[in-house]
Amino acid sequence: MSEYSQSSYAQTAPPAHSAGAPNHGAAPAAPSKKIAIFAIVGSVIALVGSMVNWVISDAEGATGGIKGIDGDGIITLIVALVAAILFIAAMATKKAALYLVGGVLGLAMAIVAVINMADPERLVVQKLKDEEGVSQQVAEKAAEQAAKLYDMTAGPGLYMVLVGALMALALGVLGFMKSRAAR
Repeated sequence: MSEYSQSSYAQTAPPAHSAGAPNHGAAPAAPSKKIAIFAIVGSVIALVGSMVNWVISDAEGATGGIKGIDGDGIITLIVALVAAILFIAAMATKKAALYLVGGVLGLAMAIVAVINMADPERLVVQKLKDEEGVSQQVAEKAAEQAAKLYDMTAGPGLYMVLVGALMALALGVLGFMKSRAAR
């Protein structure tokens, strides 16, 4: 036995295994299920927003507007569905890559929403081409005339897609970072 083990000095620091001491050697906890759940909620908000009006106007007698699924809303609908599935898988497997891919899909949905918010006539052109079978030039001229006559603005569906997409993006990145830290 060494002479130091029998010291008369009192210990001033609590042992490392006590409840009050920080545990510096343990790995951080895996991401909370709340992160994945809120990311799934964001994806569902974007999915629902894809089916709601993306363009509304102040035209007399106009009911509703143009729904997202008449144009780029199909893209956001599919991407939101895939993102929700990825976040469900991420919650079950706690794999960092699934969170990251879900976040990237959230970014893609946000980009589509911002493009359509900046140019509401875009959806009018797409709808005229698809439903009326007119050429790109004719559809663009008709949409331009409609924009001069009526105030066309982004509808609630675009805002829903943007909010849901930003939730998926932020929570996907957060889940990725927490998953990576847990390793």
